[in-house]
Amino acid sequence: MTVTSAYVKSQRMAPRSTELVAAVSQMDVHSDERFRREAMAWIQDVYDERGGGPLLGLFSRCYLGAPYVDHVMSPSGAILQHFAPSQSVPPGFEPARPLVRSSAYAYIEVYADGEVIPIREDGTSGI
Repeated sequence: MTVTSAYVKSQRMAPRSTELVAAVSQMDVHSDERFRREAMAWIQDVYDERGGGPLLGLFSRCYLGAPYVDHVMSPSGAILQHFAPSQSVPPGFEPARPLVRSSAYAYIEVYADGEVIPIREDGTSGI
């Protein structure tokens, strides 16, 4: 599936704020459930306001340690599942996995239409 709206495409290419990149990248660091819920709600609000189309989820490196290497967060920001290197990721996230293992990207946005957008540490799109 492809993106048909020029507006949606431009929103996906626009830089993300440093606050957003930090919030997504640090979800594993915080163990306080209330803090995590509030941060997740804020992340969802930011994506809703961007107008870049519906997210399937965010895929990023996992900092919990062995055996986990990456994880999927739902559009609401809740971490759905952590993955070991030998485990398969959910459908739609396969193209994001090799990208997230690169130190070039903070996390990967996976959209419901199938588009995958790698996000650099500075918030710019890797496309």
